[in-house]
Amino acid sequence: MKLVLLPGMDGTGLLFRDVLAHLTSLECEVIPLPHAGPQDIDRLARHVASRLPQSDYVMLAESFSGKIAETLLLRGGPNLKAVIFVASFLSRPGWLLPRLAAALPIKALLALPASSLAIRWFLLGWQASDETIKRFRQAVSLVPRKVLGQRLGQIAGMRFERHRFTVPALYLRPRGDVLVRNAAKEFRASFANLTIVELEGPHFIFQARPEPCANRIGEAVREWFPTVR
Repeated sequence: MKLVLLPGMDGTGLLFRDVLAHLTSLECEVIPLPHAGPQDIDRLARHVASRLPQSDYVMLAESFSGKIAETLLLRGGPNLKAVIFVASFLSRPGWLLPRLAAALPIKALLALPASSLAIRWFLLGWQASDETIKRFRQAVSLVPRKVLGQRLGQIAGMRFERHRFTVPALYLRPRGDVLVRNAAKEFRASFANLTIVELEGPHFIFQARPEPCANRIGEAVREWFPTVR
């Protein structure tokens, strides 16, 4: 069973490095988001769909990509067997992320020395190492400013659409997430076969606590598909 990972708003997949190091029992494939062209959810979903495996897979969507995963679920497909959401949201997650759109250029803000404090507070947690912050900045630096702005605009316009799915689903929810509030209620309304696991940590829970996240993912996949070891 392959695990297909969709990255968060940076879209690079670089920030999956640590969690992938703990997912060695699974065959993993990262599908980066395009850094050119329109960035609306429908077109991003088409981009991902064209790269999905032809064999059975579990889809993992981090943060921004949660809405892409919902769109792909609506389109159906016999090979998509389960879905995992990590710090994701199905509607605008609150006031902070949309307001960041007004604070562009984000890259310039992240380059300021004081921004390390903001990155730790809002995104990576106080325990984040300098190396983790450096990798985060590197990932963001690879994304054109226009693309980041378009994705933030997509977040600002997200609405809860009240779809209902029966596919097995796991939602990893960081308890210290200051960006996404009350998303669990919408996931419960959308997925009949849903497990919610709360982990101590910030919005970027994969980067802050890769090993516990990987363990929970492995447990879920083995529970859904007992032949996977």
